[in-house]
Amino acid sequence: MRWWGWGEESHPPALPPHALDRLRHELGLAPGARGERVDLDAVRLPDSALGEGARAALDRAAGAGWVRDDRESRIRHAAGRGLPDLLRLRRGEADPAPDAVVSPGGDAELRAVLEACAEHRVAVVPFGGGTSVVGGVEPLRGGCEAVIALDLARLDKVDVDGRSLLATAGAGVRLPELEARLAHAGVTLGHFPQSFEYATVGGCVATRSAGQASTGYGRIDELVRGVRLAAPAGDLAPPALPASAAGPDLRELVVGSEGALGVISEATLTVRPAPAVRRYEGVVFASFAEGAEALRACAQRDAAPDVARLSDEDETRLTLTLAGESRATRAMGLYLRARGIRGGCLAIVGWEGAGHHVRRRRARSLAVLRHAGAVPLGAAPGRAWARARFEGPYLRDDLLDHGVLVETLETAHRWSRLDDLYRNVAGALRAALRARATPPLVLCHISHLYETGASLYFTFLARAQPGAELEQWRAAKEAASEAIVAAGATITHHHAIGRDHVRWLGAEAGELGLEALRAAKERLDPAGIMNPGKLLPG
Repeated sequence: MRWWGWGEESHPPALPPHALDRLRHELGLAPGARGERVDLDAVRLPDSALGEGARAALDRAAGAGWVRDDRESRIRHAAGRGLPDLLRLRRGEADPAPDAVVSPGGDAELRAVLEACAEHRVAVVPFGGGTSVVGGVEPLRGGCEAVIALDLARLDKVDVDGRSLLATAGAGVRLPELEARLAHAGVTLGHFPQSFEYATVGGCVATRSAGQASTGYGRIDELVRGVRLAAPAGDLAPPALPASAAGPDLRELVVGSEGALGVISEATLTVRPAPAVRRYEGVVFASFAEGAEALRACAQRDAAPDVARLSDEDETRLTLTLAGESRATRAMGLYLRARGIRGGCLAIVGWEGAGHHVRRRRARSLAVLRHAGAVPLGAAPGRAWARARFEGPYLRDDLLDHGVLVETLETAHRWSRLDDLYRNVAGALRAALRARATPPLVLCHISHLYETGASLYFTFLARAQPGAELEQWRAAKEAASEAIVAAGATITHHHAIGRDHVRWLGAEAGELGLEALRAAKERLDPAGIMNPGKLLPG
């Protein structure tokens, strides 16, 4: 991955020139505005604080050559991919940075590394794909003498039990590699977050992630059947059983623990037969409220598609702007106006599985959607979405290059409170950024459906204030988070707590809940070396 952004250097620009012109007009960008981005050689990096004794102990634990403290390795493990991370790297600041990068090759090495770190007071930050967008891999020392990034890439074994439809995967396996190996056995995990290209099994489990098709396949927490946590105090390994009544489910303590309790080294996951058919289509609603009501009807009538993404009016407009003017888009506009819709809200719906199952489920979903006002657009919008489904992070890099501040956040609430949540969060974002004289474009879509409610995924774009971008981000983030908490919604649906959401966890978990989590951490991590500053308030 590029040290300053997403993907490889060879990836082509994701932002079309005509879309940039439109954004310049809407956001008030000055012609030729550029975001800051220094060369790798110009990045400021503090000296390593890893003492000789700790370094020698880690060399013995991980094996020769698997403890790196060279400049590039430390910079590449200094941050995740949230906006504050990218702003810090782009302006040449790699402080904090890990004092070394350690790569254990198996359970024995992992255990030895944790013992060495506990003995020498070295903080441990588990590092998978480095895709956290909430500060989850920021290398903070806490009260320790030094900090390492624990690179899990060598924990990459995959074993498939096809008869039981289970797969056990090492924490460092990237999702594309996992899907390739599962394909040889004719199965799939079906977990496709936007970070799919770089996300790892361990990272997904540690953050309770949700894939783009999780309405059908389930979130990662629903797919985990067994998991192994290497904690400083020992291993916690709830077995992969079909069901159990043996007390509280300890898997739930591990899933979502974000490296604060220990290192997730492997997980056993439910897999499904690889789908013979994947069909994605577009439909349009006259309004966001109408579309939300239609998706609620699908979710509560056993007619939900596997993929269900409803964009509001502004996100729909930007999607069409990115697509550009063409014969197809002009024809679509004429068709919708003839149906009484001007603008409207685009939804992408999709079904995966055996051919006859897809045909039956598609017919049921579309019947409910049409009854609720949906205007079908056919497969072309679905194909376009599938081609670009992982382009968001690349687009963000391009926008930052052109002086546009862009960030995402997500939440979820019950259906009866969803509209108020949508309006309050969007309003808070607009007010916070207008107060800084940078009026934003605020976009939103529903991304995951449940019988009881849905998630809202917000994106906001604004003209960046050179030198004050972090303050801009903080004002918007705090305003939106306060609006989410005031509405009684979750502070995060699938991005985890990390560092950015720590302040608001108590509103959801309650003080006794926080105390229970602290007690678990004290028992599993008595030396307090695991991922300081994340998940739990200090």
